[in-house]
Amino acid sequence: MVIDDIGQVIAERVLKRSVNGEAPHDVIVRLGKPQPLPDHDGFFSPFEVIGIGERKIQYAAGADAFHSLQLVLRMISVLLHHFRHQPSVEMFFLEPDDDLGFPEEKF
Repeated sequence: MVIDDIGQVIAERVLKRSVNGEAPHDVIVRLGKPQPLPDHDGFFSPFEVIGIGERKIQYAAGADAFHSLQLVLRMISVLLHHFRHQPSVEMFFLEPDDDLGFPEEKF
């Protein structure tokens, strides 16, 4: 399924990201309201991250709206921590070395 509109934004977070010691810039995470899947049972929760990587709308699908929200928060966490652990990158939410407000997934 390809999504080109996030729909109603229900949450937004602004992080700071610096590469190679340069001045930090904003990384914006937007979470859309869970929506019914168009051709299946269940729901999907769309999100987008602006300021790192390619800007595109992604989503997580689950059995119900809560399930899709649980999964999308994990997806966002994995994506952000992936970008955070790149060489010479500092990224934070409230203060350096915090968890970005998205606890890092342990595999």
